Amino acid sequence: MSELTSTAREKAVEEEGWSEELQSSHRSISQQDFRFREFARTCPELLERSKFSALDQKRHLLKYAIQAWPTFVGREKLAEFQRVSAGINRLIRQIPARIFRNDPAKFSDFYEIGSSVLAEIVLSEPSGVETVLSRGDFIETRSGFKCIEFNFTPSLGGWETSVLVGMHLEVPATAEFIRSSGIAVKYTNTMQKFFFHVIDEAARKGLCPDGELNIALVVVRENSAYLTHAAAEYLNAEYDLAKQELQGRLRGTLEICQYGALVPSRDALFLNRRKIHAVVELSGEITPPGVYRCFKANKLVLLNGPLSPILSNKQNIALLSEHASSPIFSAEEQELLLKHIPWSRQVTAREVEYLGTRVSLPDLLAHRREDLVLKEVRSYGGKDVIVGRFASAEKWEKQARLALEKGGWIVQEHMESLPYLFQCGAYGCAPHDAIWGPFYLGDTYGGAILRVQPKSAGGPVNLSLAATEGIVLEV
Repeated sequence: MSELTSTAREKAVEEEGWSEELQSSHRSISQQDFRFREFARTCPELLERSKFSALDQKRHLLKYAIQAWPTFVGREKLAEFQRVSAGINRLIRQIPARIFRNDPAKFSDFYEIGSSVLAEIVLSEPSGVETVLSRGDFIETRSGFKCIEFNFTPSLGGWETSVLVGMHLEVPATAEFIRSSGIAVKYTNTMQKFFFHVIDEAARKGLCPDGELNIALVVVRENSAYLTHAAAEYLNAEYDLAKQELQGRLRGTLEICQYGALVPSRDALFLNRRKIHAVVELSGEITPPGVYRCFKANKLVLLNGPLSPILSNKQNIALLSEHASSPIFSAEEQELLLKHIPWSRQVTAREVEYLGTRVSLPDLLAHRREDLVLKEVRSYGGKDVIVGRFASAEKWEKQARLALEKGGWIVQEHMESLPYLFQCGAYGCAPHDAIWGPFYLGDTYGGAILRVQPKSAGGPVNLSLAATEGIVLEV
């Protein structure tokens, strides 16, 4: 196929449209974001993907495709996003105390832990619930941000904000727009927030009185992205920057290893005879008993340990939805849940309340396919997510039947993303859906990434499908 002429290209872009709804979406993000899209949609330098070669320089560090256009988020939008996401994050972490009243038997039965004794151990202090690392998935709809899930694990993509922002600012057309527009941009450095979170927790536990803090990132052999020289170099450089900010008051190393290399001894943990003060699990493995004992003895920072699969379980969103009007939550918390948690329920053969009416859940699944989404409660990365409006009737019926028979699924109201304009394909731009992903380190906001996917692609917004990862610049 011959290359498009400049005129044909411009016409193709214009045909994508610049609707009032698109314009409104970007104006609500910030006036700067609107102006960037207004300019970029007709600028060949910002429409041609090959002009963004700077974004490919460090692909060896990243496992996903990068969106060419940044998002300039203003103070008002950022404050609202932080208010909502921080509130939901906090309430999910409080589910054991609020809904289960820290009852080990009820907790064990619901999450299928297998033993109330094990549940009691997990719930007992220190539990780590106040310090867990997480990233949420939010969709901005016409009625505000909606939390469709929250994943409590350090093993999440997008932590490399300093790398991503640096690459974007090296794109000539993007850098020139920022310069000529006089935009003062900043960003939240997620990795730096992470290191200071570890440092603060170690100091709170009194683990480094002599100023030494050694951190172990635990991976499995399949975590090839973490086992490269480039990844180790990047992570150590970020840790060095954090230590430099403390002006010589802290020293220590960061090691990437497997659990088999860590040796517990007398409530302490060692790697090659070096004492380890903090362990961050990137492996998905069960925390070894010796490591967990060190944590329970307050001799180790552990992120996130056995809490990861429990807090990440998608049934937590269904619990918040079903209890949104419960007196266990304050009036302010009820308002937050009712406005920002989509209707979600565990899939069981029972009656539920839906849109103010009591209905049979099996009947609801049978007759409202296009309004609903099915999700396996322990899946991640967009796996085992069936979006009704993009699934055949046969596929939906089969999965609904299996979910009712076997359990372990939730059903959620489908959330329609506002449209956003992003660069698309070899040349051009198009309306996209977006997932806003805030990082949290305990209660601390750690920045955000966006996953965006052309609306024409349909289905879940997933980096393994047609989505790209975008950065948030704060203006």
